[in-house]
Amino acid sequence: MLEKLSKNAKVTLGILLLFLGISCLLFTYFKTIKSNIFNEKNLKYFEEVDIAETIEEVVDETVPEETTTPVINYNYIGYLDIPKINLKRGFVSLNSKYNSISYNVMLIKGSSMPDVKNGNLILAAHRGNSSVSFFDKLYKLNLGDEANVTYNDKIYTYKLVNTYLEAKDGTIAIYRDENKTTLTLITCTRGDKKTQTVFIFELV
Repeated sequence: MLEKLSKNAKVTLGILLLFLGISCLLFTYFKTIKSNIFNEKNLKYFEEVDIAETIEEVVDETVPEETTTPVINYNYIGYLDIPKINLKRGFVSLNSKYNSISYNVMLIKGSSMPDVKNGNLILAAHRGNSSVSFFDKLYKLNLGDEANVTYNDKIYTYKLVNTYLEAKDGTIAIYRDENKTTLTLITCTRGDKKTQTVFIFELV
């Protein structure tokens, strides 16, 4: 009788251990799925783009005066206009040889044009006091200030919703609402050679 009970106890214990093992595996599995879903949801608000050129403060000594530069037909595809800081400058297509911060406001690879719903137009430029320091006065902008982009004969108006700093390491992390159409402006930080400032605008 005792031997029979002992065998039954062993079987019961074995079944219990098997059940606990399966439960632990299922718990770990569903926890991993939940974590992945959470991370995926949050990463939708994060993008990382490569900056092919170094954005920095440029002074007159390093860049020829605009009056000595030959007139160039850039064939702009759009214009950035920020009335508060009296900025109006065109940008060219990605494959143009003039899509460079040495010439213009630079269109960053991975950008979407303003007519793309929930897209992100990303532009970068130098700051400083040279003829190509188009973003020199971005630091004067406050939340709520407006920027206009003209594209395909239509004007898109954006409002500044966030600014933050990023290390100057060749890449930029862009934090934005994926459910909004946005404009991102990038330039070097005033008074800090190690960081760049990112300005996030949302379409009004």
